[in-house]
Amino acid sequence: MNRLVLIGNGFDLAHGLKTKYEHFIDWYWEEWGNRLMRMSDNSISDEFCSFKLNNIGISDWYLVRDWYYKKRGMEAKEFIQRVKLDAQLCDFEYKSTFFERINFDIETTGWVDIENVYYRFLTMVLENAIIPDLRDYEKLNFQLNVLKDYLIKYLKLEEKKKIIYLDKINEKIYRPVERREIAVGIPFGFSREDLNVDYVQLLNFNYTTTPELYLADNTTVNYIHGKLDKPQGVIFGYGDELDENYKRLKEQNDSECMRHVKSIRYLEHDNYRRMLEFIESGPFQTVIMGHSCGNSDRTLLNTIFEHPNCVSIKPYYHQIGDRKDNYSELTININRNFSDPKLMRDRVVCKDYCEPLIKKT
Repeated sequence: MNRLVLIGNGFDLAHGLKTKYEHFIDWYWEEWGNRLMRMSDNSISDEFCSFKLNNIGISDWYLVRDWYYKKRGMEAKEFIQRVKLDAQLCDFEYKSTFFERINFDIETTGWVDIENVYYRFLTMVLENAIIPDLRDYEKLNFQLNVLKDYLIKYLKLEEKKKIIYLDKINEKIYRPVERREIAVGIPFGFSREDLNVDYVQLLNFNYTTTPELYLADNTTVNYIHGKLDKPQGVIFGYGDELDENYKRLKEQNDSECMRHVKSIRYLEHDNYRRMLEFIESGPFQTVIMGHSCGNSDRTLLNTIFEHPNCVSIKPYYHQIGDRKDNYSELTININRNFSDPKLMRDRVVCKDYCEPLIKKT
């Protein structure tokens, strides 16, 4: 029996890395606050935002800055959030509707999936929606590429933190498969010996190297979306070919609308092929560690979940406090990656036999 471990952002979070998109956007604003504190002209801007002083010179700006920053003890992020709302002091403007939407989602819901926002904007361009700064796919792709560069810069800084090896995660990666976890409709017969894990592939959807903490002789790490040390190979976009709008995008006479579709980007390297070779090599259990199984990876996950050799899908869920967890939300997302709901109900391991990735003590 082999095991394919799907490693998502929750895996890095369990190791103390701040790798949520919300963490990344917080860092972006903190960088903006630092730029304002060092500003030597009456205006600054980047690809997403612009800031211009109103009716005051730079010397007066220093007085304002010192009042906020030194006397009130504000951090850089709080500083930028405060001054950008002061219309008498400055004009602050979003130059990117795409980036503005990302921030709106965080402010209203507390979280964001940037790849989903990107796909929504792709379909808005497809529908000829009126978006002044995004009249074509090329402009949207330019903004996504700039955002990706910022994200890579942030994650490189975050990855410099000391990451601690966790015995409990190692045990979960290599423990034998339990017979009760195997789908009823699987045509294979398994002996007690067959339930030991022979080979493991850590299919890493993150860009960080955290999974390498758990390498063993029978284990490989597959960076399906690329690595930080090779930015040109980082895959950042959308991967839902089952969505009804995907066919319409594919039929457009404009290559830009398909530029960041993951299943096309997979062809640039052999990571996807190595994943296919692994699941074709024999029966395997899919284990989910920190991956939300959202729509942005739907095509790939459908290939794995409905593969004839997949005997089981075991999600390690996130524990939230003493009584709450995300098992239900996770299985709802898993269901969206199936075209056969009966198959889903057979292969997904029930909650009675699952547990949190990390138990809170």
